[in-house]
Amino acid sequence: MEKKTVNILGTEYEIKIGNENDYPALADMDGYMDSTTKEIVVDDMKKSEGDKQAKGNLKAYQNQCLRHEIIHAFMDESGLSHNFEHKSIGIEETTVDWFAIQSPKIFKVFQELDIL
Repeated sequence: MEKKTVNILGTEYEIKIGNENDYPALADMDGYMDSTTKEIVVDDMKKSEGDKQAKGNLKAYQNQCLRHEIIHAFMDESGLSHNFEHKSIGIEETTVDWFAIQSPKIFKVFQELDIL
């Protein structure tokens, strides 16, 4: 994916796909959202290709990571990012992951019902 810009509640975010050489923070994670630079960065997953312990469908996982980071951006632009506590049970990450994983299924139902 080439660099893209998306509008998140009136704020332009640049989506970037790369690796830890391009974005050193990816050494410790598969993606991140930077609210100060308005960037969403997701790993290109090339380092995991052929790894027996990697996810079987890296493109699907990359899309899930991208959705996850986009949800973070929506939460930040909504003013909610500072209202969550980062505890070991992962309240914020659990909520974000749930929506990132379930949103395609939710949107499919919305499309079937023509209520988008």
